[in-house]
Amino acid sequence: MEYKIVKRYLDIIASILGLIILLPLYVIVALSIKLESKGPIIYKQLRLGLHGREFTMYKFRTMVAGAEKGGVYELKGDKRVTKVGRILRLTSIDELPQLLNILKGDMSLIGPRPPLTYHPWKFSEYTVPQKKRFMVLPGITGLAQIHGRKDLDWDRRIEYDMEYVDKFSFLLDLKIMILTVVKVLTMNDNLNVSKTVKEKRDYPYIKLMYATNDPIIAKIAEDSGVDWIWIDLEIRGKKERQGHLDTRISYHKIEDIKKIKESVNKAKLIVRINPMYDGSKEEIDRAIEDGADILMLPYFKTIKEVKEFIHYVNGRAKTCLLFETPEAVENIDKILSVPGIDYAHIGINDLHLGLKRLFMFSLVADGTVEAICNKFREKGIPYGFGGIARIRHGLIPAEYLIGEIYRLGSSIAIVSRSFCNVKEDYETIEKIFKKGIGEIRRFEEEIRKKDYRYFLKNQRRLKKKVAEIEENMKKGREVI
Repeated sequence: MEYKIVKRYLDIIASILGLIILLPLYVIVALSIKLESKGPIIYKQLRLGLHGREFTMYKFRTMVAGAEKGGVYELKGDKRVTKVGRILRLTSIDELPQLLNILKGDMSLIGPRPPLTYHPWKFSEYTVPQKKRFMVLPGITGLAQIHGRKDLDWDRRIEYDMEYVDKFSFLLDLKIMILTVVKVLTMNDNLNVSKTVKEKRDYPYIKLMYATNDPIIAKIAEDSGVDWIWIDLEIRGKKERQGHLDTRISYHKIEDIKKIKESVNKAKLIVRINPMYDGSKEEIDRAIEDGADILMLPYFKTIKEVKEFIHYVNGRAKTCLLFETPEAVENIDKILSVPGIDYAHIGINDLHLGLKRLFMFSLVADGTVEAICNKFREKGIPYGFGGIARIRHGLIPAEYLIGEIYRLGSSIAIVSRSFCNVKEDYETIEKIFKKGIGEIRRFEEEIRKKDYRYFLKNQRRLKKKVAEIEENMKKGREVI
């Protein structure tokens, strides 16, 4: 039988036994609360539960009535906390009424602690990877609680919650229960006496970048909402690697940097230089001098190349590493330890060739991209992968890719060349860009409100589509 089902039966049995055995304690606590201060014995509060649904959570009241108006955080020596309440908090007895929540099916003994509906953020403000924490019932105690409890900042707490969902098992629950008992008996880490969340939530939309050396198109892209304009100087070895594929070889020139820089106001200028060679220092110096905001290093294989690249840039511009060789992926831990990496991107075109995969999006479907993204996330480096077409367009529908970009916590994507036919007149190009970028942003608005189940379903759709394309490629059929 699946552990999730077994766990529910265990929760019901434990909560019934707990309510019966602890009944005398409940009576003593209730009388103590009532005798010390006016107000209800049980404090009710709306919390976010399974899949982000709201429910009413029960606790023994530990503060004076109406205390929440004074803020979420308990201050040192907070006079709102009653004498009885301080003891209840220190011993975690105030959490015992949640056995009723377990019986009702709102909670479990073990799981991520249910956050307030508005704090640290509203449900829609959690990033998609963070929403994974809502895939299981919230608990009275959890993995975050045995690793610091209320001393942890919220991002770290949520990382533990996500880890719990990934490692969900009986043995993990048993470990958490044992360590929770130890924490309670030693009365450690149970006072919420410091702010553990930033006042303002920064949840950016995908940074979109578009490659062009045409100043007018660059301006159109910027005005339509593209964040980065991309000058692509990479030519060394690219034709030999990708000449047989339907991929872009831009043939941009270093002189294009200055004229594009002069044509845009808000958009950042990202320049993909050539792989490291004898003339790299001069190329990097010239690109920065002419206005590059971000320099991207492609097709590197060793940590030596990365160190040399960052040394040449010397903090004068932001840096972005393009992971597109098997060797770079193999050495990713050492490479990401190099100071001075500002962004990272996965070049699935070259990487799928190096890894001998049939189709570049096979790397997205088979978990390769996810494993690399996890490495970037652990290091706190903003990252991206792949190129997206217009909504309802593309070999892999743009909706599928955007959904997967969000699920993996990516924040950067290329607007692919299929997005717009640059042979059209500028007026037509402008209409295409404004409509297309607008559709992408509206789709982002829509999916940011979804719970994690939507993104798992989208992942299955993407895998199915990739499998169909791979099957057609094996049979020699034309892929449309």
